[in-house]
Amino acid sequence: MFCSKKGQFYILIALLLISYAFGLTRQDVPIRKSKDAFQLLHEGYVTEGSAIINNAVYEDANVTARFSAFTNDYVAFARSAEPGFRLVYLLKYKGQLTVGNRLDDALNVSVGSTSYLVGSGSETAVPVAAASFKISGISYDFSFSDEEIQLKAVFRSSDKLTIRVFVKK
Repeated sequence: MFCSKKGQFYILIALLLISYAFGLTRQDVPIRKSKDAFQLLHEGYVTEGSAIINNAVYEDANVTARFSAFTNDYVAFARSAEPGFRLVYLLKYKGQLTVGNRLDDALNVSVGSTSYLVGSGSETAVPVAAASFKISGISYDFSFSDEEIQLKAVFRSSDKLTIRVFVKK
């Protein structure tokens, strides 16, 4: 009778040691937050937009027209995943600055000392200079370097509870 109790004691101690060893060796795997739709969309626009510009330059095509068509297609695609997705882009190419507005309202853009009204869903080409505009009372200022091609953008997503903005300078 004493031997069977001794065996149960050893089994209990073995189980405790195994569970302790398992607790020591088990590492918590950090949980990585998955990217949300807005983040994926603005990152995808910048990546794909750069490829569109490069291809247009390589093919000696109209860069601003091709980029505008890409933007229209991309915004239509983006709205299927994120209905509140909107953007404004500034594309500097060969001494011209193209301001594309894909917001719901017209946008008053100051380039240098001149102001331009860019309608919703349209583009305006102006001479290159520092540009600024306001969206929902927040001012966004952009300056351009000597590089021949530059792309800058403001991405906006809004729903009933939140407004999210990402600025690519």
